[in-house]
Amino acid sequence: MAEQDRLERCYRRLLWAYPRYYRRERGLEMLTTLLDAARPGQDRPTRGDTVHLILSGLRFRLVPPGWAAKIATGVAALWFAVVLGSAGAYVAWLPSASSVDVSDPGLAALADGLVGRPAERVSFDSGEPLDFARGYTSTGLFWDLDRETLPGGKPVPSGQHRSYPTTFVPGGVMKGALPRLRADGWQVGPITRSPYCGCVVFWADRDGLLLRMQEARTVGLSSVVSVELFPVEPEGVTAAAVAGVVIGLLAAWPVLAALTRHCTRVSNRDRLLLLAFGLPALFACFANTLDNVMSMVPDTEGVLLAADLLYPLANQAVNPVAATVIAVGFAGCVAVVVRAAWRRRHATTSVMAARPAAAGR
Repeated sequence: MAEQDRLERCYRRLLWAYPRYYRRERGLEMLTTLLDAARPGQDRPTRGDTVHLILSGLRFRLVPPGWAAKIATGVAALWFAVVLGSAGAYVAWLPSASSVDVSDPGLAALADGLVGRPAERVSFDSGEPLDFARGYTSTGLFWDLDRETLPGGKPVPSGQHRSYPTTFVPGGVMKGALPRLRADGWQVGPITRSPYCGCVVFWADRDGLLLRMQEARTVGLSSVVSVELFPVEPEGVTAAAVAGVVIGLLAAWPVLAALTRHCTRVSNRDRLLLLAFGLPALFACFANTLDNVMSMVPDTEGVLLAADLLYPLANQAVNPVAATVIAVGFAGCVAVVVRAAWRRRHATTSVMAARPAAAGR
């Protein structure tokens, strides 16, 4: 009997791979069947039984029942993973962000010295990561970045812009700026012509700072020289975003799969409530995920900035309607499932309590 007791304990541990409701409803039946099929003197499960029980239990936990449940689980889990990936990028961005202050008067003096005159127009972009992550593409900033040569890291779309209307001298300002920057220890890239603005451009990099200088000829013998200063984007943001997506999928999928399985066990009346809560939430998940993914696609061909990875979180912060609909829908579905489970347990308890009373009559 010691062998059978040991075997029973092993089988009970393996049955923990199944969801609790499944063990409660069919656990005793499965355990009895496994023990009856065991060989005389067997004291532990066979390798085949072990693998079968674990895989079957995981299938019940992780595979939603039916194609509709699979689609719903996939859409909701993808939304959660994309937003959590963006949150991971934001968390990695903040402590490792460049400490370069692009409003430093020394940088303004450097830019004015390169051109040889004070700027006539100066502007600054927002320094808040979520602000520029959501809005920088609408300004046309970096649309031609793939055709320009960066000597170092990629820029943060938040910086200082200085404009200098001047007399056009072919290559004059640019040729004078290059040797000065090299002498000051800047790593300077080659001069390229940008098809987007029809101007000549070069980038320089030093100590976590990127400088972009361009000259665009306007009318006659006039031109506009621009000097722009940007911090270099922090390291580790992409890795944190990927980790957030993976963690989001691993965390959301089992919960959502379990919820869809519980949804199949409610009454028809409760299913109408599930549709009322679930359909708006799923539509919000789909639409918001599509918006997030499409907005993260860089406008520049093949140049994905770390700032693009912050967009899904910025989207929720600026426009929380989708997140609110999803949260309310999910909470409503959970409430319906919990209420249905409570009613089932209450009905079972009432039936069991009524049996002794009926037997005593």
